[in-house]
Amino acid sequence: MSAALMTAASVSFTACNDDDNDEPVYVVGGNTAETPDIQFSTDTVRVKIGEENRAALPIASETGGIKALSLDPAVADIVDVDGVPMIEGFKNGLCGVMVSDANSNYKKLVVSVCTIEQIQLSTDAMTFLTPLGGSATSTEASVVLGNGGYTVVSDNPKVVASIDSETGVISVTATSGMNPFTATLTVTDISGLTAYLKVTVEASFEPFTPSKLQEIKDMTESAVWADCKDPSDGNEPYYYDWRSYGYGSWLDSTEGDTSTIGWWYINSRGVDYGGIKIDYPANAAVDAEVEGTLYFQYSDSRWYALYKYEGNAKVLVDDATKKVVIAWQVDEQNERINRGYVVIIK
Repeated sequence: MSAALMTAASVSFTACNDDDNDEPVYVVGGNTAETPDIQFSTDTVRVKIGEENRAALPIASETGGIKALSLDPAVADIVDVDGVPMIEGFKNGLCGVMVSDANSNYKKLVVSVCTIEQIQLSTDAMTFLTPLGGSATSTEASVVLGNGGYTVVSDNPKVVASIDSETGVISVTATSGMNPFTATLTVTDISGLTAYLKVTVEASFEPFTPSKLQEIKDMTESAVWADCKDPSDGNEPYYYDWRSYGYGSWLDSTEGDTSTIGWWYINSRGVDYGGIKIDYPANAAVDAEVEGTLYFQYSDSRWYALYKYEGNAKVLVDDATKKVVIAWQVDEQNERINRGYVVIIK
């Protein structure tokens, strides 16, 4: 029995005599026949703006006395056309319409009002290749057809996306892991229309892209830089740049079979206060990948902690005017590359 009938039904109470110990009997009166609920052929009706695009209610059940009420007449309203309720759209958006019948059944219908009946993206696929654990951002994808009021959702936390609600330009930031993966971005407009963008992310186990390597080699000032994380917790330590305060000195020396390049600060009491340096074989040829160690001393709540990342190194430049060395370590457990470089202008 429908809820409406239960409400309308009469209920009477009959008590037994005192000699009886039976419980009271409740008798439900009124019509006990089941009445059909309202059925829609679709739960969402899409209507384009304009009188000429009016749409009928998608009633799929045999029920009479249909009435409808818009919950947001500014978006879509119900108009009477020769005694038949029709939906007319007025502005892009979503709204609800409450539909009732002669049996006091109620059901909500979703109405999508649009100017354009589909969303189209400039591309349906993007690919990112970043150093392991590294991130890259692209704004190449955008909505080229839609109704405005855009939102975007990613199904993978390693792919973060945002969208300009009016222009439809999508900003995607992807972070690679040990294994390639694909994320799906769902773009929705104000009318509830959706489009999908597949984002494939893959890791490179090279520490720098070719363009970044060229940028490092072309540097005209001495510099040190490192991107390293604590192997115990995967957090990025805070690096205090003593060099910017004039403390420390440049290193470019060879002792035995090992060359060292970098910038290091040791105070007057002989205590290491921080810096970045690279050890590599003294006989390393330019552009040859060799074993190397990146040292990164940083300052944080644990005061001055020194880490060394044993992995690979490469001399990029070694001439009369400049020496450039990079070093890196592939950290599979934390899915990242610890890396750094030193540039010394002679």
